[in-house]
Amino acid sequence: MIAQVGKATPARKQRVTADGETLSTQDWIAAAKSVLLRDGIDAVKIDRIAKECGVTRGGFYWRFRNRAELLQTLLADWREKNSTPLIAALRGPGTPAERFEAAARLWLEEQQFDPRLDTAVRTWATNSAETARAVHEVDELRIAAFRDLFVDAGIEPVEALVRARIVYFHQVGYYTLALGESQAERESISRVYYRVLTSFPEFD
Repeated sequence: MIAQVGKATPARKQRVTADGETLSTQDWIAAAKSVLLRDGIDAVKIDRIAKECGVTRGGFYWRFRNRAELLQTLLADWREKNSTPLIAALRGPGTPAERFEAAARLWLEEQQFDPRLDTAVRTWATNSAETARAVHEVDELRIAAFRDLFVDAGIEPVEALVRARIVYFHQVGYYTLALGESQAERESISRVYYRVLTSFPEFD
């Protein structure tokens, strides 16, 4: 069973706002996420999000009690969407090498894993104890999934944990440094990273 990494606040019944716009909870979360990525957590305010959605702030209160609830839901959304695919890949079917490759593809393709969102949430965590706790919990879940993969490959537990940390810390550091490599550049050296980080036989 895949570990549960977060649950978004249940959406309230959809209604029409005073200015005739119908917006789902996910519409508000998407707008909040867009502002977070561009301008940071301090810019994620009710008026700013309403403007992003093209409605009045009154529509916000059909979905959330206040800004704090919006931020909690945004954080839960990040936990779910930026971790579930990664953990599913690491704990899914296949050999350890195949599962590692599946996780690496998520990082390379950045379709089911958004590195910009991870970075934005980590920055948010520097000024929020609640967010810092959430980031720590998610980091531990991801590292544990890598550790279990290495144990499944026959590596003893202590070394498996060290390898898992090296792999994970490497990737977090890669995003933090914002190297700006193209997709082609990343693809061209991905096999070398794979060999150095795992010691597994190279995949096809």
